[in-house]
Amino acid sequence: MHIFTTPFLLFLTLYLINFNAFALNESQSSKASLVDKLNSILSKQEKDKPGVSILLKKDNAVILKFSKGLANKDKNLSISSNTGFRIGSISKPFTALAIMKLVEQDKLSLDDEVTRFIPELPNSWQDITIQQLLSHRVSISNDFFSESNLHLANKSTNEHLIKFLSSNNMKVKALPFDKAIYCNSCYVLLAEVIAEVSGASFSDYLSKNIFTPAKMKNTYIIEKGISIKSSDALNYAKSESFFGINQYTTGAMAQVSSIDDFEQFIVALKQGEIISQKSLNLMTQVHADLGNDGTFGLGWIIGWGDKPFFSHGGSQDGYQSELFFYPKYNFEVVILTNGGDKTYELQSQLMRAIITYYDQA
Repeated sequence: MHIFTTPFLLFLTLYLINFNAFALNESQSSKASLVDKLNSILSKQEKDKPGVSILLKKDNAVILKFSKGLANKDKNLSISSNTGFRIGSISKPFTALAIMKLVEQDKLSLDDEVTRFIPELPNSWQDITIQQLLSHRVSISNDFFSESNLHLANKSTNEHLIKFLSSNNMKVKALPFDKAIYCNSCYVLLAEVIAEVSGASFSDYLSKNIFTPAKMKNTYIIEKGISIKSSDALNYAKSESFFGINQYTTGAMAQVSSIDDFEQFIVALKQGEIISQKSLNLMTQVHADLGNDGTFGLGWIIGWGDKPFFSHGGSQDGYQSELFFYPKYNFEVVILTNGGDKTYELQSQLMRAIITYYDQA
């Protein structure tokens, strides 16, 4: 298991309930009933402990927007809807959206080989394409993000990762559709592709082409020289680091966002203000099968059936997060937490309550 992210553990809806049974014609009173159930769960959250921020939208209306707990214990700073959290691997869909934006601008193709943009990579990478990186269809013999390489991660940047992957002892190969393996390093490479193709830094490109169009005013990337803002949620409400380290690789993780910003992002994505609907449809098709870890699109975990859900989760030590879209029934869920197992359990209960409620509606 990679210590920096365990995203598929957060896709609770893959394992809990069959969504095909949904019937989502609820009345105003039934909406209130769901909110009551969620508020009952959230009442377990203590005000003086690391906490949770949640957004539930249905038919483009906010059903629930709630924040409780501490962002910073030392400052006694409470979590609000504009409190930023590290979102872990939910960063990956944003990296994928940036790639698709460059495709729409005819600046690269999904079939381009990654060595075209990162020539430092050895010959073994020559057949690896952008699309394979996006869909986790790349096998790397020694993962930079594994627990055994924790000593390399502290203060590491994208340049450190590329140097690591350039080792002559590294074995790399493209994988078939049904043999995909979750790959953090792939998304760090994609961040470097974005920087090379655009001529801007990865963070600047996302700011101009995704965060600003989506009105995500307080979203940013933690990279070398950038720390989490004093008003944002600390890990367990007490630390800027995770697993006792500070890491500055981008693309696979490193984004900070709030519930307010995700509310704006959902609107912008659905209205085609970031990429076209055609590009989003391509991203949310199944491009790889990761076995027990589910099926993957281009930056998204994908559900099943007609107009399946697409989602992603994130995990970085105490930070646990979930971003979930179900276009068939027109609802979205975002949950951000900073209290480790305790707030993750609340997150699990909230997701179960939402799924069970709509399944029985």
